[in-house]
Amino acid sequence: MRALLLVTALAAAACGGATDSASQDGDDATESAVTAETVPEPGGGEIVLAVEQWPECLNPLTSCANSSWLNWSVLVHLVPTLMEYDEDNNLRASPLLVEAPSAETRPDGGFTVTYSLDPDARWSDGTPITSSDVWFSWRARLDTAGSLDTIGYDLITDVGHDDPHTAVVTFSEPYAPWRQLFGRILPAHAFEGETDISGRWNDSIPVSGGPWLQESWSPQQHILVPNDNYWVTDRMPLVDRVVMVPLEDTDTEVAALQTGEVMAASPQPFPGAKERLGPPLAFVSGEGTFMEGLWINQAAPDRRFEITTSVRRALAHALDRERIAEVALGPIIDNPEVLQCAGWNPAFGQWCGDHFTRYSQDMAAVERLLTAEGWTRPDPEGRWVNTEGVELVLQWNTVAGNQRREDIQALVTEMTEPFGIGFEIINYSAGELFQNRLPVMDFGPLALYANGTDPDPSVSALYDIDGIPSEANGFSGQNFTAYASERATELAFAIDAELDEAARLELVHELGALLADDVPWIPLYMLPNLLAWDPAVLDGPGAYVSSVHGGYYDIYDWAVIG
Repeated sequence: MRALLLVTALAAAACGGATDSASQDGDDATESAVTAETVPEPGGGEIVLAVEQWPECLNPLTSCANSSWLNWSVLVHLVPTLMEYDEDNNLRASPLLVEAPSAETRPDGGFTVTYSLDPDARWSDGTPITSSDVWFSWRARLDTAGSLDTIGYDLITDVGHDDPHTAVVTFSEPYAPWRQLFGRILPAHAFEGETDISGRWNDSIPVSGGPWLQESWSPQQHILVPNDNYWVTDRMPLVDRVVMVPLEDTDTEVAALQTGEVMAASPQPFPGAKERLGPPLAFVSGEGTFMEGLWINQAAPDRRFEITTSVRRALAHALDRERIAEVALGPIIDNPEVLQCAGWNPAFGQWCGDHFTRYSQDMAAVERLLTAEGWTRPDPEGRWVNTEGVELVLQWNTVAGNQRREDIQALVTEMTEPFGIGFEIINYSAGELFQNRLPVMDFGPLALYANGTDPDPSVSALYDIDGIPSEANGFSGQNFTAYASERATELAFAIDAELDEAARLELVHELGALLADDVPWIPLYMLPNLLAWDPAVLDGPGAYVSSVHGGYYDIYDWAVIG
């Protein structure tokens, strides 16, 4: 999926971003956002933005952070990180650092990374950001009840913080994806030394280390104002206020943009996007970093039969994935490509192989796989039935109001009917699905959603057996397919430990072949990023469209035209 589409109207925009999406209902906060009376002069004013998926809570470490839009609409503007992605999605030193960190493999087999912090870095309350905050952020990852992701942090044996401007992170063994760690640096002083932060910052983030301050957050709106204590002068916001509002679905979001209720939106690709976002609006779309697929929860509480490898393979052989990609992405890019690997982005290196090309629509393969497990089809036009008389019907969840995903559900339901496979479709709001159900494995067994990718090929969070959320582990981890393969876990962690790129590539492709055998989920396509705005009232969006950080990442550079 290499296509890049740029559409502009009235005026060309200067710089901007992009992202993934879905939503909830807004209130009257945006009624007159772009009327003649309220459009401010450049150098101030208010920007009103649509947010498709409204987070239900704000905690940066718990299941709250399973929402992409929590990161894009809240955390990226307030909570600093040691490393950040550049325009090509390569990790570089963030403004917290004075230079790129150095890594060293020690003679004893250990591994050390040294970060040099900018002495000018400070929190919004004036407190310096120091190596003690890095130490605290490490401990909070491990000590917070229900921490979403501890992989990599559990290999750290210490974070030296004797020098306030130098954090020396010591690992027990080499860890290749170390650059991806410390994506959230927390203010130790704000938590009074309590490293379990599960009960904190759930409905407000009072201290910022980014260019913005959170004035308020509620189910109705999110308001940001400039952080006057931010030390990075070229990222100081150009406007006085940003108001983000939740919208119910794609149609509502686009209508709000067309009528001037919001100035910009970052919707997922949807049918008719090129036409509806054309002049006088502008939009830009490009390669995304999120892989969309059918994720199969083998431990789903509502499963009516065991979701075996044969059942998963049969489902893969019942799908015309080329047709799915065309229906899903054709309205926004030319020649959409099917994703043929389960975990890697084809745009990043050679990690993504072609192991899933073996799965094409094949009635004989479906019959062979299911018959071998005792399934029968009494009615040649009906559904498969197992030995207990239960029909092959899978409950299927996705985000309610997401037109593209609901269109895919309708397409697949029709597509698989001749193959004797049925679905019970139950869709939820984004917050309910991503923050309440996925983290406790209460979904599916089938769900349609997108998961993020990075240039680094680490996929241990997806395939670690110990990362299957359960009551026993406090519902920690992100292996939401309940894929319990010892070999996949072993390979995933071997990838993390291997520093040689050629050796890592061999391990990645070995794991890729195993995943195609086991089919823990069915990859569909890479989801392109999309950002739309009204160039008559807003200057700034458009350049950084493929940002991992989301379409609103650089709103500090956006200005109101008046």
